[in-house]
Amino acid sequence: MSLPPSGPDRGSGGIRADQAEAQSQERRTALRRRLMDISKLLPVLGMLLFAVPLLWPAGNGEGSEPVTMSAAITYIFLAWAVLVVLSLCFSLAVGFWASHWTGKEPRRRRGGEA
Repeated sequence: MSLPPSGPDRGSGGIRADQAEAQSQERRTALRRRLMDISKLLPVLGMLLFAVPLLWPAGNGEGSEPVTMSAAITYIFLAWAVLVVLSLCFSLAVGFWASHWTGKEPRRRRGGEA
């Protein structure tokens, strides 16, 4: 009859748990980095969306119809609305992921209480 191994090489239990924790930490770090990358790209996307009307024909040449002002304003408004919705989704994702990373429940605002 032999005794079970002791110390850091205790068999499969101790080392695998450490490896699983390390992999979990690596995943959380990678998610955090991706979230930071997304947050940096959202203003760039906004600049690109707002710059698109600069590429529209001005109507100076023959055969090119100028874009009406109402179409341009509608496009700018819709681009702004898309950016607002993306920012809202991003902030909700940040709240969810932050609570997942810290292990705490997200803070919820209550209706009439200050």
